[in-house]
Amino acid sequence: MAPHPSKAQLLKEVEILRREIAELRSQEGVHQRRAKGLQGAELQLAGIIQSAMDAIITINEKQHVVQFNAAAETMFGCSAGDAMGKPIDRFIPERFRANHRQHVQNFGKTHVTDRRMGALGAVSGRRFNGEEFPIEASISQFKKNKQRFYSVILRDITERLGLERQLLRAERLAELGTLAAGMAHEIGTPMNVILGRAEYLMRKTSEESTKKGLTTIVSQVERITKIMNQLLSFARQHPIERRPLALSLVVQDIMDVIQERLEERDIRLEVDMESTCPNVSADRDHIGQVLLNLIVNAIQAMPRGGTLSLRLRCRNEHVHLSVSDTGYGIPSEHLPKLFTPFFSTKEVGEGTGLGLTVVHGIIEEHQGSITVDSEPGQGTTFHIHLPVHPTP
Repeated sequence: MAPHPSKAQLLKEVEILRREIAELRSQEGVHQRRAKGLQGAELQLAGIIQSAMDAIITINEKQHVVQFNAAAETMFGCSAGDAMGKPIDRFIPERFRANHRQHVQNFGKTHVTDRRMGALGAVSGRRFNGEEFPIEASISQFKKNKQRFYSVILRDITERLGLERQLLRAERLAELGTLAAGMAHEIGTPMNVILGRAEYLMRKTSEESTKKGLTTIVSQVERITKIMNQLLSFARQHPIERRPLALSLVVQDIMDVIQERLEERDIRLEVDMESTCPNVSADRDHIGQVLLNLIVNAIQAMPRGGTLSLRLRCRNEHVHLSVSDTGYGIPSEHLPKLFTPFFSTKEVGEGTGLGLTVVHGIIEEHQGSITVDSEPGQGTTFHIHLPVHPTP
């Protein structure tokens, strides 16, 4: 029989077991603390992802969505529930899907942890409703439980690209203004000489064929002069001179100028002006140019006759002037471009595409607004709103 352990040996063995238990408990505490720390870090990361202003999407190796933050919901116009577990393809335009899948697969074979997509330019995203839009994207990869995942950070750059285009256009228009001023100076003098000599010869000759040819010269010189005046107005560098102005007086001035042309085109004129409309703060010449331009456009839209309507009203501290015609009307797809420089609905050679741009610029300088309503075959109405001149 084996001898019983002595009390001293038992105490020693108990002490050893106590130490082992204490060590195990200590390790258990470490694991618990690590687990709690990991859980806290994961919660913090989830909070950061959800509150991020950029869209963040995580996909698995099958390229199915496993994470879709709030910004992604806003960007793509759908809920996370609509995206989770679904292929990422639905957020990529169809023509780019094959290349995108290959790109991700190739990226997964590398040891690179992150990469910017579309380094040579913006890539395209596809909203839930099918609309495409430009985005910047960067992709990173990581492993979790021996599985590979990819996280993509996306930024909608529609607004930024729009601002860049506006800046580029503004720079080009500034260059055009300088060029126009120089051209007007160089061309104006010889055009006036040609016009004067042609008109002089028309008075001297009685031969009809010669008069016809001279009439053509005069009309073309006048057209060139009109184009140059539009360019100068478009590029005007002098400040407007705003004074209290009754728009009814401007309307009356224009009526005297256009009456003969209206009769030639069999166009009926309707004028409806509130007699109590207050003054606006405006430059009379510039507002006259605006009204004349709109009326000429209206007349050209009614080659077989029609009705031209001018209405003046005062509403909510603004004077409202409208110019309406019963002409061709404007297709809806052209309406957003009407005030864009060099855009014209007229045939090539019949318009410069600057008239409405000049009109828009003048009204904006007067802190006013101009809008248009039109339907093909139903005519067009331009609405001008100018603020009332402040009373002292």
